[in-house]
Amino acid sequence: PKVIEYNCRFGDPECQAVMPLVTGDLAGFCHAGAEGRLEPDLLEFDDGWSVCVVLASAGYPAGSRSGDAISGLDEVGEARVYHAGTRLNEGTWETNGGRVLAVVAGGAERPDAVAAAHSAADRVSFGGMQRRRDIGILHFESA
Repeated sequence: PKVIEYNCRFGDPECQAVMPLVTGDLAGFCHAGAEGRLEPDLLEFDDGWSVCVVLASAGYPAGSRSGDAISGLDEVGEARVYHAGTRLNEGTWETNGGRVLAVVAGGAERPDAVAAAHSAADRVSFGGMQRRRDIGILHFESA
């Protein structure tokens, strides 16, 4: 195998899916790494699964639409919602970019995490919202 690209920032959906599985002293781990020391005992990883579903604005990825009111953020249950392309306008969250929100949920098994993430994402809505419904589904499974 060859690595084509390695890119993981805290704002990326890939990272947002993994971070809920990490426990321990992440800041201490990063600080030690910056000083050239590897301190693996500072972190632990949950054995469960985590899935991230991105909710994107109308026109994404070629463009994006702003100003659509977002509803349902208080109805996602235990899922985490990361704001990306949002803004608060007179007390109402609205779209303000391409990748608007990332909805992340977990479970003991992959199908549980997939169902939880998509169920939470189903509770959020805004005009022109688009998302992939195959996230977390293996391609050889029937969806």
